[in-house]
Amino acid sequence: MGFVFYDTETTGTDTSFDQILQFAAIRTDDQLNELERFEIRCRLLPHIVPAPGAMRVTGVRASQLFSPALPSHYEMIRRIRSKLLEWSPALFIGYNSLDFDEHLFRQSLYMTLHPPYLTNTNGNSRSDALRMVQAASIFAPDALTFAVNRDGSRSFKLDRVAPANGFNHEHAHDALADVEATIFICRRLMESAPDVWSSFMRFSQRASVADFLESEQTFCLSEFYFGKPYSWIVTNIGSNPEIKTEHFVFDLANDPNDFVTLSDEDLARRLAKSPKPVRRIKGNAAPIIRSSDDAPLSAVALQLGMDELNRRAELLQENDTLRQRLIRALLSTRADQEESEHVEKQIYNGFFSGADQKRLDAFHLAPWEERPRIVNEFEDQRLRTIGRRLLYIERPDLLSQEVCAVYEKALVKRILGERGDEPWLTLQQAITEIETMFQSATGDDRMFLKEHHEHLKERQRRASESL
Repeated sequence: MGFVFYDTETTGTDTSFDQILQFAAIRTDDQLNELERFEIRCRLLPHIVPAPGAMRVTGVRASQLFSPALPSHYEMIRRIRSKLLEWSPALFIGYNSLDFDEHLFRQSLYMTLHPPYLTNTNGNSRSDALRMVQAASIFAPDALTFAVNRDGSRSFKLDRVAPANGFNHEHAHDALADVEATIFICRRLMESAPDVWSSFMRFSQRASVADFLESEQTFCLSEFYFGKPYSWIVTNIGSNPEIKTEHFVFDLANDPNDFVTLSDEDLARRLAKSPKPVRRIKGNAAPIIRSSDDAPLSAVALQLGMDELNRRAELLQENDTLRQRLIRALLSTRADQEESEHVEKQIYNGFFSGADQKRLDAFHLAPWEERPRIVNEFEDQRLRTIGRRLLYIERPDLLSQEVCAVYEKALVKRILGERGDEPWLTLQQAITEIETMFQSATGDDRMFLKEHHEHLKERQRRASESL
């Protein structure tokens, strides 16, 4: 199996309400030799307001956003999906992709009537080069050179890690340049930290994660919060009965005996306190897990000695009742999330039915003239909502004037921010943001922002006049 390294540049950082503007990917063999590359950009969707800060970082000019030379968002996603399916099965790797690009790409598939889980189904798996770099900073600290932040901490940002290790990253925040930088860093890890590299290759497979958790009585789990590493010696206590890829581990810095006599209410309260005695591991999200022998000295539990840690782990493994009570108590501390009224936030509200899966395929294969009928046949309300919006954006000529008028009015209200509590960026918010930027902008940067400011003001004027 080869690799697909990918990156996105977007209108902002909200993975539900922003969109991809540029996508790039490079397919390599298992030695990271390039086999093929792919890059594409698209126009701005009419109901999205780009964040000035994001435009400033990526350098996308206002004139590019609606360029007729570029494909629509739907056309871009169709071409991306076709290329990635052609390259599958593969291991998909980005830089900070599991916390950002992956979610936005799933959202893009979902909002264009495609099954969203392309990168981890049908033989595909995924990993994240950022987590590899972070793991190397703990377990192979000499493998990479790190830039240092003002507070003395290491910087894990790609545009600082890559240059610090010899990569010419002149075009940072261009998707293709960032893919090249990611491959460069991965080559360095493969050569200088082969143990870290092989560990991530192994644990890119969720079955391998599950096997490791079952076979190791104790092991080291590491995570990063605000760029700082934390490590714990833990033991597996089971998985989420509703989400099999979510595993729970017990921090052996705590004595299990202290939890045995707690009532269910007290147990739930204890698990909600920090430091958390029970942590979760997502088996399909490249966890940083290692043998206890590799644990850094910063893992507090090591002070107890491995004999005591093994005793605590054995106590838990022999007490199924306690393990199940811990899992139930942890799940009880999770607040039930109220279902969002916005279809963008409903992506994880259940899988589509088999019949709707077939309709999704039929939609993309049918001539546009037949697609309104297919949209109306979807059983899932989410798909009907998404499909009708897609028809309005791509082929409004297939809808009645009355329906188009309804969508046009909704679009205008959306970007103007009629309610005032919208979860997406509105035109006025973007204008205010860019006017704040003006205060410190000079030269070409000021001219760049001025172009975006004029574009936003013109959109606002046209939208207001259409009401």
